[in-house]
Amino acid sequence: MHRLPLLPCVVAIGLAASLAAAPAAAQADTFPTISGRTYSGGSAKLTVTGSANISREIPINTQASFGDGSSTWLQFGASGSAEPNVLITYGETKETGIIVGQGKFGATGVITPGEKSQCSGKANVTSTLVTGEYTCTGVTSLNADRSMGTVNITVSFTARS
Repeated sequence: MHRLPLLPCVVAIGLAASLAAAPAAAQADTFPTISGRTYSGGSAKLTVTGSANISREIPINTQASFGDGSSTWLQFGASGSAEPNVLITYGETKETGIIVGQGKFGATGVITPGEKSQCSGKANVTSTLVTGEYTCTGVTSLNADRSMGTVNITVSFTARS
């Protein structure tokens, strides 16, 4: 039996580990730091295709949108309403949630650091503005008729504080 020298094996394992960690580090770098604030205006352009189709510009719901410095909720439209709506969340665990709905239809995409995600994108933050764009592909949805489906989601948004 032929044995491989120890040093090349260690180098190969180290290289594989560093490559595996790169996507997790890249995801963590896209998570925005948002200070505590309330929101005064903005909108989201939502596009959903697949088992449901939505294409709508939705105003921000200023009463339901806020941040406490560690978590932020950006609600566009009214959750659970018959009209299209989207909620973008930034949590303490650095997860980003993209939740879309219209009546009984709903779908949720998540960016979780260190895990493979169906969503990608990022947000930019200033002292008075949060803007961003996210794309989610192959997200499982609950359709209005209560059947399961698959959708693609694109949302670009602006939230003024």
